[in-house]
Amino acid sequence: MEKHDFVVIGQGPGGYSAAIYAARYKMDVMVIGEIPGGIAGTSHDIRNYPGFKQISGMELMMKMIDQAKALEVPIKQDIVVDISKEKDGFLLKTKKGEEILAKKVLISTGTARKELGIPREKELTGKGISYCATCDAGFYQDKVAGVIGGGDAALTAALLISKFAKKVYLIYRKGEFTKAEVSWVDEVEKTDNIEVMFNEEVEELIGEEKLEKVKLKSGKEVELDGLFIEIGGTPNTKLAQELEVELENGSIIVDKNQETNVHGIFAAGDVTDRPFKQIISAAGDGATACYEAFKQLRAEKVKK
Repeated sequence: MEKHDFVVIGQGPGGYSAAIYAARYKMDVMVIGEIPGGIAGTSHDIRNYPGFKQISGMELMMKMIDQAKALEVPIKQDIVVDISKEKDGFLLKTKKGEEILAKKVLISTGTARKELGIPREKELTGKGISYCATCDAGFYQDKVAGVIGGGDAALTAALLISKFAKKVYLIYRKGEFTKAEVSWVDEVEKTDNIEVMFNEEVEELIGEEKLEKVKLKSGKEVELDGLFIEIGGTPNTKLAQELEVELENGSIIVDKNQETNVHGIFAAGDVTDRPFKQIISAAGDGATACYEAFKQLRAEKVKK
């Protein structure tokens, strides 16, 4: 069985920030996660991360990953499927059958993409329905696509797809953009092949072998080759719930040190209850959690 002082669950900015700090504190740290870069890695255009005027999410995350590797942080491509409290820490079991004992754990598992929850959504996923513009925008060269949502993710997705598609419909249930950065709203308004449809919701997906059109709540039907769903995410809190970590509105509650109500369990990034969910704030969470874990480990060592 592997044993580590500090195990980071998740390969997003919160996780890698924590790992980088931990390595510099000379902590015995390990990162484990399924997707390098996490959700942050799927962002095609980032313009608000200090030090980079413009960079893709994957480029930014690869810089974090490369920095962790340069510090010789071990990284496992695996999924933690179970976690339990033990006398000497926390026992983690992975999908590949490994067991890892950690004195301190950081849960930085991010969010899972929200679905519309309407008939035929799953059936048409990959057949016109997508949740990743970075992955699939290129398939819509000279075609017509729709994007659902009104936050930064939806607007940046529409802008990316507009570089390929001849027409993009941005469908939003509210009457104005209230969550997106003003700069992204300005760009959308200046892009000729993006048409914003306020106060609309998709109620029906139409098409046999693939998506052909959607029916809106107004009764209007719009012919589409593809539909990108960008309506946010649901925090991945399964592991936290196994430890009876306190949640609020589905997110992990943390204190000023990013520690949960379970001593030794920390959380960072979009999985937490912080209202401002950004790459930079997740990175700050990870650094803060690592520092507190470091102090606890040092104090525990002195007591022995």
